[in-house]
This record gives sequence, C-alpha cells and structure tokens, in this order.
Amino acid sequence: MKNIIFIAPPAAGKGTQSNLLKEKYGYVHISTGDMLREVIASGSTLGMEVKNIIDKGELVSDELIINLIKDKLATLDGKPFILDGFPRTLNQAVALNKILKDDSYEVIYLDITEEEAVKRIEGRVSCSCGKTYNLNDEGLKPKVNDICDVCGNKLVKRDDDNVEAFKVRFEIFLSNIEPLINFYKSKNKFNVIDVNKDLNEKFKEISRIVAND
Repeated sequence: MKNIIFIAPPAAGKGTQSNLLKEKYGYVHISTGDMLREVIASGSTLGMEVKNIIDKGELVSDELIINLIKDKLATLDGKPFILDGFPRTLNQAVALNKILKDDSYEVIYLDITEEEAVKRIEGRVSCSCGKTYNLNDEGLKPKVNDICDVCGNKLVKRDDDNVEAFKVRFEIFLSNIEPLINFYKSKNKFNVIDVNKDLNEKFKEISRIVAND
C-alpha cells in the first residue's frame, strides 16, 4: 500500500477516513492535531504557547511541525503511514519531500465548501481515545448520545471547535493551498475526493488510489 498525504480544509473528514484505513490496512495514522494536543497536554511553556496559537485558529510555525513530523517518521521502521494535517504550506511540502526517501505516496484532497465545513464543525464531538463523531451526520453519530462507541467515555467538543476560530483556520488553509496543490500536481500525485459522497463510497475511492501500484 502507498503512503497517504491527506490535504483538506478543517472538518473535511481526514480523521474519519484515516481511521477506516488504519482499521482495514494497518496504516500508522500521524495527525499533527493529535501531536500538538500532546504538546499542549504536557503543560510546558511550549505547550502553553501552542495552545494560545491554536485557540485563535492560527497555525504554529513550520519549523516546529516539520521537526515533529521528521522525528515521528523516523520511528516507523518502514510501516505505511497516513499524514493527516501535514503539509499545509509549500514550505512544509518541500521539507517533507526532502525527508521522504522515495515517492511511494499519494496526495488525497478532500474537497469541501466552507458552508458544509461549518455545519460539520458545529456538530463535531470527540473522545479521549481519538474517535470522532458528528451529530449533524446520521452516519457519524454515536450509538448512544454523548457516549463513545469504542470505549464508553463521554464525548466532548474540542476547545478550537468554535465557528469563529474555525473560520480563521479555513481562511488560512485557503490562502496557502494553491501553491501546495500545484506542487503535488507537478509530481502527478494529486487526487481529489468529493466529501459529499457517501462515506463508504469515499473510502472505496481512496482505497483504489492507494492500492494502485
């Protein structure tokens, strides 16, 4: 299986599709959001600085993210991986291209409008185990209201899942995305998935892309 780079605006469903791929094919899911939340949870000075940046809907520095990703990839020992939320800028993409020693990856862009993304963000809840749900999508609701299907813990909204911060994140994404898209198009690695399709159909399309050697 090819490694996967997911590129998409916030709330496009990267986490959901990553979990499906991880469960079926054994991918290692590398989420920059999860990595940054771990830094925040450490309670360090850096963690407090990162929390302040994220709560405003802004992006942390390229240098920090690139170093976190580089360290993580070095631990995988050849296992196939999914990058969820990285790269987000051309500078990050160029740095990643230097880190990867081959081109056995595909870039998958999940296409979503801001209107649909706002609707999703308003209904998104998550569990401490990493599982996410959406109360505005019948296919993504938990079986029991406010309770995780996997571990039974209570579901909560993330601190940065508010419309004001979300719109900042969405606009930042759009302002950076064109050079990134062009970079991967030039390498014939760019694939587009319409997020309005059925969840299972999206997963089938992604599976075909990464299995096509």
